[in-house]
Amino acid sequence: MKLFFYVGAFCLLLAAAACTSSKKTGTATTAPKPKPQKAYTRETPTDDGMISLTFLQINDVYEIGALSEGKVGGMPRVATLKKRLQQKNPNTFTVLAGDFLSPSLLGTIKHEGKRIKGKQMVDAMNVAGVDLVTFGNHEFDIKEEELLERLDESNFTWVSGNVRHRTKAGTLEPFMVKGNPVPDTHILHIKDADGTSAKVGIIGLTLPANKADFVWYGSVDSAATAGYNYLKDKTDFVVAITHLNMNEDLALANKMTGVRLSMGGHEHNNMMQKFKNLIVAKADANAKTAYVHQISFNKAQPHLGIGISSKLTNLDELLPEDAATKAVVDKWQKIGDDNMKSLGFDPADVVMTLPKGKTLDGREQTIRNIPCELPQLVAKAMSAVAPKSVAAIMNSGSIRIDDELSGKITQYDILRALPFGGSVVEVDMKGSLLKQVLDIGKANKGSGGFLQHDRIAYSDSEKQWLLGGKAIKDSQSYRIALGDFLLTGMEKGLPFLTKGNPEITQVYAPNPDDKSDLRNDVRLALIDYLKKTNTK
Repeated sequence: MKLFFYVGAFCLLLAAAACTSSKKTGTATTAPKPKPQKAYTRETPTDDGMISLTFLQINDVYEIGALSEGKVGGMPRVATLKKRLQQKNPNTFTVLAGDFLSPSLLGTIKHEGKRIKGKQMVDAMNVAGVDLVTFGNHEFDIKEEELLERLDESNFTWVSGNVRHRTKAGTLEPFMVKGNPVPDTHILHIKDADGTSAKVGIIGLTLPANKADFVWYGSVDSAATAGYNYLKDKTDFVVAITHLNMNEDLALANKMTGVRLSMGGHEHNNMMQKFKNLIVAKADANAKTAYVHQISFNKAQPHLGIGISSKLTNLDELLPEDAATKAVVDKWQKIGDDNMKSLGFDPADVVMTLPKGKTLDGREQTIRNIPCELPQLVAKAMSAVAPKSVAAIMNSGSIRIDDELSGKITQYDILRALPFGGSVVEVDMKGSLLKQVLDIGKANKGSGGFLQHDRIAYSDSEKQWLLGGKAIKDSQSYRIALGDFLLTGMEKGLPFLTKGNPEITQVYAPNPDDKSDLRNDVRLALIDYLKKTNTK
């Protein structure tokens, strides 16, 4: 056995040697010479220390769909813009800087037995890919239970440093989203293709403009300081999402010394201002425009801070609508149209056509500061349906469109302008009370309590109120048409304006069962007035 093994092994060695010899001389084989194979290695990009991200910022969005006959705005265009930005940089985040749950026409309609109160907006925002929001003051227009439902329906991240939930038990707690508290601050973890990573701190702040019973507002300054001090050593850099007045935004430069960018809301027209190192940007309401902030950061040289490039982008017909988001918008708009039709409105009906270049200005910055055409048209319509009254008064805050109407004005536009409706009530009041109301309404400049009138004017030269060109007399009784909200005593500075005021001697309210009485809905009154006085 051993001999056999040794002989076999010797033969194998001879064969191997012969094969080796033939390879060297090129004569032992006819097989083609194999090509050398390059070893496969996975190439990993080198971490260059540079990282960038993009914020797509919108604010004060009350309409899920496009406006101006579909030409501008709408959440479907926001979704498209985000997808395009993501193709260039996966680290792209959509920010909505407050005010989106209210007010809106769709938010007032009933669906499945209750008013939807922002449900349509959360639905559209979820599909459009909104990432980060903070509270706006109008989030607290809706009831406590409604807000809690909207929070639980949202798939985006809420952040707020100075807003708390005042519970029914009287305690102050963070608002909850799907069982998790809304944080004071938030940290974004980002990473790029070559492995560079960074942590971005987010601060959220809201002005205390809506004193709802279930909301507590802490100091904006204290929250800004605390949030920044908490984040500055835990993150590579910090940005803010705010719903504040511009002057309050700029004041934060002294509280958050290392914050370079504040993505703001509350004002409804686009603006960008800089104070010290802080840039504050705000887009146009209803997503007519968006700010695109491209931020770069060098981790190898963090002392250089962040580089920011901000561009205001139009969301118009040149930007197609995202199909998935559009399907959600269409669903809710059909629900809204069906509801409006059940109330006797025809949303598509044209009630007025404006000449080219002319607009009806319903922006808050206009109607809450000066006498102007749109609210005065409402007051004229009130006078028309209350012919026994000598004048009409309405509060600018009842107009919530915050937009300029142009071209063909439809019933939907009227409903959008006056989403809460309300009736027209006539009262007999003493001239002394009337002048007191008018004085306060004039002093309410800048707020929803700024009053607009029909047949009433203030004479600067005579320093007195005139009705029909004549001075209002204290002892005389005047029959005045009012929006019913004014008679609740809830308007700013007018708690005494109620049915129980001794200087109101008679109240004439419409019969709610009389559908022919247009005083029952100021929107029907305005539609009727515009149709009679304007050509389609």
